[in-house]
Amino acid sequence: MPAITLSNGAAPAADTSIDLPLFDISQESPALARELVEAAAKHGFLWISGSPASSTSSNSGDRVTHDLDASTVQNVFNIGSRFFKEASDAEKLACKITKNRGFVDMKVENLDPQSHARGDFKQCFNLAEPEPETSAWRQPLPPQFSEPDADAALRDFHARCRAMATRLLRLIAMGLGIEDANWFVPCHDHSPQTVRLLYYPQLPSNTDYNAEADIRAGAHSDYGSITLLFTRPGQPGLEILKDDGQWARVPVSPPGYHDPAFPPIVVNIGDLLQFWTNGLLKSTVHRVVLVEQEDAAASNNGPASTNPTSASGPSGHLGRDRFSIAVFVQPADETVLVPVPSQAVEARAAAFRKAVIGRGGGSATAETLGKMTAGDHLLGRLRATYGVAVAG
Repeated sequence: MPAITLSNGAAPAADTSIDLPLFDISQESPALARELVEAAAKHGFLWISGSPASSTSSNSGDRVTHDLDASTVQNVFNIGSRFFKEASDAEKLACKITKNRGFVDMKVENLDPQSHARGDFKQCFNLAEPEPETSAWRQPLPPQFSEPDADAALRDFHARCRAMATRLLRLIAMGLGIEDANWFVPCHDHSPQTVRLLYYPQLPSNTDYNAEADIRAGAHSDYGSITLLFTRPGQPGLEILKDDGQWARVPVSPPGYHDPAFPPIVVNIGDLLQFWTNGLLKSTVHRVVLVEQEDAAASNNGPASTNPTSASGPSGHLGRDRFSIAVFVQPADETVLVPVPSQAVEARAAAFRKAVIGRGGGSATAETLGKMTAGDHLLGRLRATYGVAVAG
């Protein structure tokens, strides 16, 4: 399997969309596990229903769990919005990113340097889980996060996302035919997952943004095991690279989705699960482009404006504000990267040995990754993205 070649990382926004499979993981079952793994192998991306549909029913005694709801997620979006829009430059500087934690300003991060000469047009805040023993945050926090209600909400969100990630990891193990459904769980239990709050601001009329040279988030694959992505209604922009080398839009919600206030959670496979499964599961390349805000009255699967000249807002502003939350689920640093004990995975070992894992700086072959720990891999990717001073 050759390295990923992507000549169109700066290609215009896609004019077609992709219909991802949608799953309700409130109950575990072997059939669900198999379907989920099939989707992860085909697309590398899928949707998870975060709230129950009105038609959802269960037999008496069945355990039904939805970890999140619209108000919980919207509250975290509100906390992030207050920080990005209200924090002073001094407050943001005090939390400047170091060792993958803290604030990232516009154009600092360049996820696709092969296609873009300067960094992405976005702001981020990477928030690691609190220390499990002391409950202390592992990094400086801005005042907008330190208020008692905000602090409690961010801790609660971390815990809810960890529960969802654990359920997904169990289902993936079951779907791969691993005898122990908890095979992935122990090495993730004590690793601090990262909640990344993202803000893609509307650009002023005098912006130096060049549609042919710049992007909101460049083409890349994710570094860890899985990513949970939360989006807002009417705020499109995510695209994935299909097998034919063409980009496809990921709608905010599938047509007729039951909860317009809480779009389904996007789940994608990261580089380490691709490696762990000898390429059976796909770590798909994706990006975020500048497109017009979706019409709330239109179908979420309908066409959105992809011409930046027609994506202007009031007074000639370019685009609209877009917020998202990415939760990166990563194994503990000391985790040794070895293929999972699955017959389907073992059958792919010889053909996968020379494969290149992921896209972006710091990517490695499967043979090289087999001699590394999860922490070594993550540090290499972060240093390629930010440099030694920031990544540690």
